[in-house]
Amino acid sequence: MKARNKDMRIFTKQRHVDEGALGLHALNDLPKSRREQVARHLSGCTHCRGRYREAEEFIHVLRAAVKRTEPRALLN
Repeated sequence: MKARNKDMRIFTKQRHVDEGALGLHALNDLPKSRREQVARHLSGCTHCRGRYREAEEFIHVLRAAVKRTEPRALLN
């Protein structure tokens, strides 16, 4: 599902990428214009790059856990 709110908050008051936007960016679920804004910011902000890597790792762990879960276990 793609993010529907094009006016969503991308940056915090401290001028870092919002946590929700980082997660959506890691999921490739931001509109193209917003992805470009976040990508530009990440290229110059070590703080946000670190948080982005953490989001990617978390998503990777979740996806691996889902793959290991048998469909029958989800029904119980």
